[in-house]
Amino acid sequence: MIELEKAKSGLMTVKYDNKYIHSKYDPIREGQQFADGNIELLSKSIIAVYGLGLGYHIDSIVKKMNSSSILYVFEYNMELVKYCREINSKVFNYKNVKIIDGDDDKFYEKLAECLDKSQDIITHKASLDTIRFSNELLYNLINDYSMARQFQFSKCNEELIKLGEENYEVNKKQNYRSIGEFVDLYKDSVKPYVITASGPSLDDELELLKENREKFNIISVGSSFRALMNKGIRPDAVVIIDGKEIVKKQFEGYENENIPLCFPATASRWTVELYKGPKYMFNITDNDDIKIATRGTVAVAAMDIAVKCGAKMVIFLGQDLAFIGDKSHTETFEKVYGFVDNSKLVYKNKVVKSVDGGVISTTQGYISFKNKIESLIRNNTHIKFINCSKGAFINGAEHVNFDYIIKNNNMI
Repeated sequence: MIELEKAKSGLMTVKYDNKYIHSKYDPIREGQQFADGNIELLSKSIIAVYGLGLGYHIDSIVKKMNSSSILYVFEYNMELVKYCREINSKVFNYKNVKIIDGDDDKFYEKLAECLDKSQDIITHKASLDTIRFSNELLYNLINDYSMARQFQFSKCNEELIKLGEENYEVNKKQNYRSIGEFVDLYKDSVKPYVITASGPSLDDELELLKENREKFNIISVGSSFRALMNKGIRPDAVVIIDGKEIVKKQFEGYENENIPLCFPATASRWTVELYKGPKYMFNITDNDDIKIATRGTVAVAAMDIAVKCGAKMVIFLGQDLAFIGDKSHTETFEKVYGFVDNSKLVYKNKVVKSVDGGVISTTQGYISFKNKIESLIRNNTHIKFINCSKGAFINGAEHVNFDYIIKNNNMI
């Protein structure tokens, strides 16, 4: 709920869900600080901002940007737009400011076009937070875009790009099979596909999965491979995309298994070399007959392999994308990597809607992965996606317990 209030300076400020969108002391000064904090982006010819608020920060940006620049302000919350018109209407009259609100039928189209031109966005976080639950898709889209841009220019990303290039040069020289050959093996299968991730709820489903192994095609991500093998469950394939050497720890002790390993050409060369089973490589060139989506998360790659195999139903196990208690991974996590799963203590946590309709602690990274999984689901409406995990609610998937699927044979 949005509430107006007079700030100490005498100007109006506003609260949402009992949190101030602008300073309760001096909104103008805060707006100036906001503009100063984004000064590097204000020299662009096209400037994108999400979040109108009451416009104090917009006033400050206009004063600091070039007169020839155009500022696009996107605000989906029409209640905020209404209050801004009443309290600070001049921001709607700047000739070089275009405000696109939630009533605009082409809101998303204009946002995409603006992001394409500006290649960045300034986010007024307090305004964005007002649509966190009313428009989760847009909220996550803005957050993901901002995170991706920050990562794109980070030293860490430069190192990962270099690592991927080095892996590519090594892997492409080997005579590995193509992912198309793996797809051909399963294109006629009518079994549902189970994708196992390494969320803590996977541990609760392993016994049931083992008892019903033959009903499913199982694709395991690398981090859940050991959990399955320790339980005597042999997946039909295991997928990795990470380029780092530490990934090989996922396979140590199981490196001689006759289970297909699927991986992009940029994946960990150490892991691929260690593993002696059949190997199927993807995304080698732009002209590959079959391209596998990765989007930075192995879950998407595993899903897309199932899609390319012709899956009619895809079931998620352990795709929690959140903390179950204090855990974010299966019990084998610590054994594989040799350190305690204390992510909840290390990272600043957020909350998302949980599968039971409440909320659950997570991280922005998991939210980003969730968005990418949901995007792949939206692109494959002909496939039934079922989430049997116990963490975050995944839009586009049906949420039921795994034992319900087993008991209702008509589902499989």
